[in-house]
Amino acid sequence: MKEQTFNNVILKYLNHLNGSTWIIDEAYKFEFANYIQSNLNFDKQTDQEILEILINSQSIKYGKSRGIQFIQKSGRETLSEFIRLSDIQLLRQFKTQNFENVDWSNRSMSFTGLSAWLTTIFPGKFYPVPMKGLNKTINYLYYTDLKSFPKTGDKYILSCQEYLKQTEVELKKFPIKEIHLKVWNKFFANNPKLNIDQKIDFQQVDWNWLTQDLHLFIYRKVLKLYKPKNNDESEIIIEEIKEDNEPISIEGQSKLATHMRYERDSSLIKKIKENAIKSNPMLNCEVCGFSFFEKYGVLGQGFIEAHHKNPLSETKETKTTKDEIALVCSNCHKMIHKGISKLEYNTILTLTELKELLN
Repeated sequence: MKEQTFNNVILKYLNHLNGSTWIIDEAYKFEFANYIQSNLNFDKQTDQEILEILINSQSIKYGKSRGIQFIQKSGRETLSEFIRLSDIQLLRQFKTQNFENVDWSNRSMSFTGLSAWLTTIFPGKFYPVPMKGLNKTINYLYYTDLKSFPKTGDKYILSCQEYLKQTEVELKKFPIKEIHLKVWNKFFANNPKLNIDQKIDFQQVDWNWLTQDLHLFIYRKVLKLYKPKNNDESEIIIEEIKEDNEPISIEGQSKLATHMRYERDSSLIKKIKENAIKSNPMLNCEVCGFSFFEKYGVLGQGFIEAHHKNPLSETKETKTTKDEIALVCSNCHKMIHKGISKLEYNTILTLTELKELLN
């Protein structure tokens, strides 16, 4: 293993998680996996009941995605038939046997599709290989022989297993859980019918799909082997403050009203927010740490107010720089302009003064 390469790529991965919508964009596969884990019981359910749950898992809308596309496209005979009743018997065999001891010749899905089912249903026995190209990401991390590494079929998904297991070991050395759980729980809560409990820790199925998530990141962002159609990658939309969103009870000619109108009309503010969200998608208030995204989910994504540190109504300057703008929540913004400073007369508080009041 290239230890330095591994550490560098995980750090790149963490930075990308914090500065993009990657977690939200990929949360659907974790929701799918947790739905299966929460609703499936091979010891108590009949083959028909299990089949119905697995088929239903592909009709559920997971965030912006409907179903798990790489499973839906894995049918060997027809793409619409990605699993059938005879496959459940094969899964039951795998429950008590090794992969090599099961005759998979009559399965209805591709081996990559099969790996997605196996890792989700039996997370302690298999890792997901739902796509081609992991031979290249594994080679990037582990110095494998690309020429001899299988590219398709059962040998391909089996050859990936030991490397994905080692990937999990390395991932556990970094603060992965803290970054994902907060976002996942809000994502899962938006779909209560799936019967997924709020998570306080990772289950094995989460680690399994996280290993795939890292290799997907390497494939797309490090090795740049994938280009989305029309460059259609998700972006966070910066919420612009409209005229009817100005704070309540602000008189038309007050300092804060002037301030808010400037924010609404300034292209600089939007650029500042766009830059801030790249390094912190939660867009926390610089005073109290509140995040509209964390509190309200997608509704609050990209929303925050901009505070002009030098009052517009008291300055003769015609230009504003990024250093003069602070990003704050609505409550702190209102309190800054309402506050009484240490000089004991109405004035605009500094961020430090408001922080001291909070503390």
